[in-house]
Amino acid sequence: MAIYRTNYADIPQLSDRDKAYQSDQNPFESLISYKPELASFIQAIEDRKKYPVDRTLIVNVLNEQYKDIANCDLSKQNIELLRSENTFTVITAHQPVLFTGPLYYIIKIYSAINMAEKLKETHPAYDFVPVFISGGEDHDFDEVNSCNLYGKTIEWNQDKTGSVGRMNLDGIQEAITALEDILSDKENAQRAKKWINEAYSNSASYAEFTNSLVNRIFSKYGLVTLNPDHKDLKASFASVMKKELLEQSSAPLVQQTQSTIEALGYKTQAFARDINLFYLQQGSRERIELDNGEYKILNTALTFTEEEILLELDNHPERFSPNVIMRPMYQETILPNLAYIGGGGELAYWIERKSQFSEFSIFFPILIRRASAMLITSGNAKNMDKLNISVDRIFHDEDRLIADLVNAESEVNLSLAEQLQSVDNVFQSIAARAKIIDPTLEGKVLAEGNKQLKIIEHLELRLRRTVKAQQETEVNKIRKIKSSLFPNNGLQERHDNFFQYYDMYGDQLLDLMKENIDAFDKNFITIEL
Repeated sequence: MAIYRTNYADIPQLSDRDKAYQSDQNPFESLISYKPELASFIQAIEDRKKYPVDRTLIVNVLNEQYKDIANCDLSKQNIELLRSENTFTVITAHQPVLFTGPLYYIIKIYSAINMAEKLKETHPAYDFVPVFISGGEDHDFDEVNSCNLYGKTIEWNQDKTGSVGRMNLDGIQEAITALEDILSDKENAQRAKKWINEAYSNSASYAEFTNSLVNRIFSKYGLVTLNPDHKDLKASFASVMKKELLEQSSAPLVQQTQSTIEALGYKTQAFARDINLFYLQQGSRERIELDNGEYKILNTALTFTEEEILLELDNHPERFSPNVIMRPMYQETILPNLAYIGGGGELAYWIERKSQFSEFSIFFPILIRRASAMLITSGNAKNMDKLNISVDRIFHDEDRLIADLVNAESEVNLSLAEQLQSVDNVFQSIAARAKIIDPTLEGKVLAEGNKQLKIIEHLELRLRRTVKAQQETEVNKIRKIKSSLFPNNGLQERHDNFFQYYDMYGDQLLDLMKENIDAFDKNFITIEL
């Protein structure tokens, strides 16, 4: 086992904006409240105290959601800690992707767990609770119904619509069976299958299933999961939703910030609408629009006057759903939070929110980029060693790695650069003499020289192809390694599912990730298993 750290700037698969946020010269400093570093928490704690939350409410809701989840004593202890004014949270969040979806889902959670522990070490007078919010109110089922293991895609097929978290579990048993068929029969896989089946047996909705599964994986670390789709929590956010309905304050503020971001040379992330709320019914989640004084629920026959929609909000806050523009404020309203931990894309839309938070008098947290990591299996590690490919070089594109291999393995220097320069010098000399004799001959001589140079360049390519063919076995190993570590030419963490690696390495994988995932470390982490 070995751990490698690579500067984010040297990871070509990351966006320029993502790299810029992690750099010492963060171009977005005017758009955030605190620098994304450990030292910022001293001030954030003092500032957060000025924004009280209903602690009894959040504890009661969490206890309700945990009442049927077993073996989570540390999580329940952390929930009780939230009663104290000296307890704060660090949040990460994600949609309820099937069987935890891509690896970064797990990496996010470890980022929050380890951050809470480090904050406790640094500020022992306070307590810090890692919270994972499963954002199940979105209605795009295609974004959450699949995962990838061992090069195979598992899909959960059903025809329900509306909030994915509220969906029942019809059809998911087929997906569980498909997962079980792909996993091995080893002890690790048996444990994973048990987690998934217990979560399925004890859940009535997809939100419950997801949170139950996450708790089974992370219960020993005291992680607290939260489903924010709750009537009482929505009621505590009703005043903010009322302001959005009546004043449509968010869109112009977000758009103004987006203009600043565009001036910095970066694309904006989210589209702000006049009203950034959805209306939830059984099987549907539709936008709310204001049209000639009437609030219309798109794709339905429902309309409300101003008085009627405010009465609806008072009586049924659970029917109102924040979209991506409003959701960050919802999280910060219901929890005593200090930091949000997210990926580059998530932070991109959080960065657009500071003035919006100020308008609604809501605390704007420290924005910390989650850790990023890649897992190198023992098989890939052995092949990389045989091919003399170091971890820092594996991020190079495939063609470059193959070219390096061909050059290294060939007993003959394949570069004809010296010959190209010699031929070019010859024709330059001839052209100079021709020009003295007849100026019109110079161009013809140089043109002929270019033809000869192209012939030599083509010969070099043929030499390389011949050697490359001779090294076919090694070339195919490089391609296999690259396709394993960078599926579809992207990062492994954005594609492969956690259970593929848990199948192979079991709790050793959990321990290694727990030990090495650190969102304060501004390096890409590679774990050689």
